[in-house]
Parts: sequence; structure tokens; C-alpha cells
Amino acid sequence: MFLSDQVFRRERRVTFTTRAPLAITPGSSDPIEDASTIDISESGVRIRLRRPIEPGQIVELFFSKRPERCEVIWTKVDQSTRDLIAGLKFVSPLPERGRPRPVPSTGSEAAN
Repeated sequence: MFLSDQVFRRERRVTFTTRAPLAITPGSSDPIEDASTIDISESGVRIRLRRPIEPGQIVELFFSKRPERCEVIWTKVDQSTRDLIAGLKFVSPLPERGRPRPVPSTGSEAAN
């Protein structure tokens, strides 16, 4: 493993579960609708889906209407659910203002 890969894996990951359609072909109007995130870091995201994708492939992940281009770094099958789990690296790190912001729940927040 190269040093840059080691540094990449040391980034703080935050649990972030949300529906995130995925387009296998950039610009495709037929996204994989059953994709969802598991966790996220500054430079990537781990997702769960039911259709195959391959390491090295460039995909588009939709957190909003604007897709985030990602490279598939690794994949594995979750033996308990048979879903595919994949690690994606953002082609360009998410901009600070556009980054999804997972908010940890402490259970003590005041109701609005």
C-alpha cells in the first residue's frame, strides 16, 4: 500500500446514512436508485448497492441534484445481505459549503 493510500484511510469517517442514487455512466439519466451511503470522509464515501460496479470505474453520486464524480476504489459483497459495499474516492474533494453535514445526535438537543 502506498503512503497516500495509508493517509487516505486515516481520515476521520463519520456515519452518514442517506439515499444517494448513483449513475454508472457519467451523465446517465438511468441512475441506480437503491444506492445509499454508509459513512463519509473528506475525500470519499462508503456506499451500499445491489448492482455491480468495478474498481477503477468513474461514477456519479447524487447527494443533491448536482452529481459528485467518484472513482470506485474497492468493492466487496456483504455476506449477510448479499449487497455490494463499495469505497468511492471523490475525484475533487467536496467543497466546504456543499458538503453534506452529518450531525451527531447527543440526545440532548432542544426541540424547535
